[in-house]
Amino acid sequence: MHTSERITQSDFVYRRRQDSKSEVLSFSEAYPDYHPQDRVGLVSPRLEDGVFGLAGAVLGLATGFYDCLRSNGGEFFNYPQHHVLIGGRDVRVLTRNGDRDLSVAEMGSAWGWLDVWPETNWHLCPATPAGMLEAAFRLQVNRLFWPASFMPGTVDKPLSHYAYKLLSGRLKSVWYYDCEDGHLDVRASGPAADVIRESLERLPHGSRETNRDSNAAGQPWFENRFKPVEPEAFLEDMSVCFRDE
Repeated sequence: MHTSERITQSDFVYRRRQDSKSEVLSFSEAYPDYHPQDRVGLVSPRLEDGVFGLAGAVLGLATGFYDCLRSNGGEFFNYPQHHVLIGGRDVRVLTRNGDRDLSVAEMGSAWGWLDVWPETNWHLCPATPAGMLEAAFRLQVNRLFWPASFMPGTVDKPLSHYAYKLLSGRLKSVWYYDCEDGHLDVRASGPAADVIRESLERLPHGSRETNRDSNAAGQPWFENRFKPVEPEAFLEDMSVCFRDE
């Protein structure tokens, strides 16, 4: 596990902005009620979306996980229960350069570098909000990261109403990413920023050059912006994906 030996929480700054003011948060304030057995769902409709949009948050959470293990003393071998949901079907993976035939290793290498591992934590899912919700439900996710623009339209096969109710009871937090109105920033610097840049270089050829965030290269830091929303508000946004009672 490479990041547990390279990264500490001092490599991250969590900042909440409100009006013209900003407030620096601790890890526990940014992720209330965190538990090392949290199951985190990282929704990435295209392979690169989540790597570009939420790598800092993923590494911050992984570091929090390792901090919990370190606090217990002794050696450990474990990985956080982080699951990436990537749009695609069979071996066809949706990328920002179109559908591509990728091996499991090619699909997941960048994510594995962010300690989303082993490969059983890389899930190819229908690139629809309903398909991703079904996967999050099946994996019993309780923290969810979701692209802000990834909203449902017409849904051919809505999920059951009990899926809605169970997700409502399970979800601790939902963060929208790639959003214009985000007010929570996660900045990774030092070794954490280095790991993110290394992860970007592990994307398949043609993906790493596409829509690269301007601070991903040549800067000593890497920053993502999020909009935390209440789980009930998120599920209301997704309500068309569920059948009525």
